[in-house]
Amino acid sequence: MCSRGWPLSCLVLRRSRRLQALRHAALSALLASVLFFAPVFVAPAQAEAVRVSASADAGATPVLARQQAQERAFAEAVFLTAQRLLPAPLPEPRTGLLRRYLTPRAVDFVQSFQEVAPAKAPLAAAVGAEAAPAAAPAVTATLTLDLDVEVNRASLSDLLTRLGLLAGARHPRSFVLRLGSGVAEPDLQPLGELLALQGLKRVLQTQGQTQGPAPAVGLVQVSLERVPQGYLKAVLRQDVKAFAADGRDLSQLWLDVWGQYFSAREQQPGSAASPIEIAGFALVDGVLDFTRTLSSWDDCLREVQLSVVDIRPGNSSARWSGQVTNQARLNEHLQEYLPGRQLRALRQGAGGAQP
Repeated sequence: MCSRGWPLSCLVLRRSRRLQALRHAALSALLASVLFFAPVFVAPAQAEAVRVSASADAGATPVLARQQAQERAFAEAVFLTAQRLLPAPLPEPRTGLLRRYLTPRAVDFVQSFQEVAPAKAPLAAAVGAEAAPAAAPAVTATLTLDLDVEVNRASLSDLLTRLGLLAGARHPRSFVLRLGSGVAEPDLQPLGELLALQGLKRVLQTQGQTQGPAPAVGLVQVSLERVPQGYLKAVLRQDVKAFAADGRDLSQLWLDVWGQYFSAREQQPGSAASPIEIAGFALVDGVLDFTRTLSSWDDCLREVQLSVVDIRPGNSSARWSGQVTNQARLNEHLQEYLPGRQLRALRQGAGGAQP
């Protein structure tokens, strides 16, 4: 309570409380007005710093050594980020294929980087050089870089989606291939590693089956042919859906047509309207902060939308919706985040894609 003996402190306290109340009311009104017209969609976080260490080949010139170490650091950062985005670890043959596929493309996903420590290049040859026999070979220093690399997770996630690595339970696993004019079995050799990386297996059919009854429901069929103009054409069909692509390079053509299929809305993992409801927010600012936090959990949640806010003094609650791609991982994030902030989950999604 304010006393006559402290008029100045009393005025300051009252003013501070009034400003806090006005700010809370303004934020509440803003949220209410925005949610009245449409849910708030929050774009996923675009970049994340990954700390990596990479070395160059021994004996490389200083300029080449730095370039080698930098490129290897980029490749490692992108690969580690890709592993984080996957719903579950890939089996070892596919893990190696993913690394091999990403390495030459890694720089495309690097947004920025910085060295966290001076480059390490031990001068092993200088130690005890006078005592070494004259015929002993010189020891060449190896340059090592420690970098913080910011990787564009949104773009990398798009690539993994097009490869079918985020499809979860909606992945078809197998397909039927029909070869048209100008395409023979030996032409398919470049597709071997791509099929293994995508997790796709070709179902072989006899000639009688090829011309036989209609395919089973849900079966994916791909037709390949070379058109008179000289380029290749691919058509992928599944039930009533159809996707087409053309080009001169078979591997790129294959990725294009399957990329369309895996990127289609109905092939996306998770439920489009899984609810997440959290209570216990002392201020409206906490709702906005948690919305940004949810959007950063792109290893288990996509397309986060803030849809409902129930504003109550000291105990506001809010509801979000989004595509839950990994329910177990979302539960882990919530269990780690909520208790220390005196928040509690009323609902935390439902279902989610299985690896």
